[in-house]
Amino acid sequence: MSIVSKHLSTPQILKAGGAAILATVIVNVLTRLVLGVVLPLDASFFPFTFGPIIIFSALFTLVGVGVLALVNRFASDTLKVYNIVALVAMLVSCIPNVMAAVNPATAPMGGVGSDYLILIVFHVTGALGFLGALNFVARK
Repeated sequence: MSIVSKHLSTPQILKAGGAAILATVIVNVLTRLVLGVVLPLDASFFPFTFGPIIIFSALFTLVGVGVLALVNRFASDTLKVYNIVALVAMLVSCIPNVMAAVNPATAPMGGVGSDYLILIVFHVTGALGFLGALNFVARK
């Protein structure tokens, strides 16, 4: 039985990564719009404003594309390994929000505990948009 290497080409990484970054930004902006209708979001809570949503979504997913390139170098099945790494990273990224929800006085951005729990929704929807677009485009 031979092991088949499932690496992505550089153009595949760039195309999938670009699509994933764009998808994440769009998904998180749409998430903000929907949450703004459904929940009484504190408009003065900086992370709920559109600028930070767009900037942080793009910035952290850009880092994610860099991690994809690293995984592609070292893993025999790039997307399988990367999806696991990305899901673990998303879970770890929620830890500061949970800690701030428990004790918002320690958080540098202000807000109340529920604000930080709502931010987790952005982590989850962003990860779904990112991984969905990345896998869809990379597998084409």
